Amino acid sequence: MLDDQPAGWVSLFDFNVRNRSAEFGYGIISPQRRKGIGKRMLACAFDLFFHKTELNKLHCQTASFNIASVRLLESLGLTRDAVLRAHHELDGKLHDDYIYSILKSEWSTR
Repeated sequence: MLDDQPAGWVSLFDFNVRNRSAEFGYGIISPQRRKGIGKRMLACAFDLFFHKTELNKLHCQTASFNIASVRLLESLGLTRDAVLRAHHELDGKLHDDYIYSILKSEWSTR
């Protein structure tokens, strides 16, 4: 946070109770990017989600052209599980999307 303003957000959605999984999304406001805030923010969120809930898996989707997001997710130990081909339109061109995930056991041993 800067001057008591949020630096970003993390949300959980698409809960699957039977499989104990949920999708997460996140965003970091532009002036706060490239300062390590996103990594700290997601690490705190993963700690909370895995230790305070019964979730076993967190997953998310990001565009292949979003290199900062890809690097952030990989730096936190998430695995690229899938590629959604030509799934994301930007400026009239279709790009791939990537699905990333991390399991509770992977997070707790990192």
